[in-house]
Amino acid sequence: MNYIKHLIKILLLAQCFLLFCKYDKEVVTTEQNISNLADFVKCPFNEEFDNNTNLEKYIIKKFGKPDSIEKWRDVLYDHSEIVVDKIDMQYYEKYSFCIYREVSKRFEIFEEIFIVDYVDLKHGINNRTTIKDIQRLFGKYEGVRYIPREKNDTGNDNIYYYNYCENPDDPYRYILSVGFRKGNLNSIGITIKIAPDTSQSILNQAVP
Repeated sequence: MNYIKHLIKILLLAQCFLLFCKYDKEVVTTEQNISNLADFVKCPFNEEFDNNTNLEKYIIKKFGKPDSIEKWRDVLYDHSEIVVDKIDMQYYEKYSFCIYREVSKRFEIFEEIFIVDYVDLKHGINNRTTIKDIQRLFGKYEGVRYIPREKNDTGNDNIYYYNYCENPDDPYRYILSVGFRKGNLNSIGITIKIAPDTSQSILNQAVP
């Protein structure tokens, strides 16, 4: 009789384990996940900015004077006729920002945000956040990169990628990269790209 009871317990535990594994692997991306992702990549901090926000002043107000700042004027991308001011702001071992501002301020975007200090991020993301937490927030990641230790200069073991755009006609494409080291959140990167075939149209649009 005891043998049968133990066998039933083992079978129940095995079934629970299999159900857990199945749930963990089949993360469904819902409308709420997409909404969370869109909200985060457009501004990961617990503040908002509007079309009139000067992003350089916004960053300095929020984080103080950067450790280094560089500014130069260039075309938006190769073979582009759009001229922009590019602003690179570095907070060593904490944050880095690259801002693209069209010379007449008809658009201004964060071209890149890199975060290794997790103060005041949306959705409660912090250094205890796991990849399971990220998937609960944003759904299933679209790709993952495994980094060999001998080639690792970022401290990440794995980087998980998400891509987002508002709609097919939106010129902005957002790429979220979430890096983990030994299972712990190590870095967050957000890159905003402008689709080459729609870049001219942003001159008549506001910031994203």
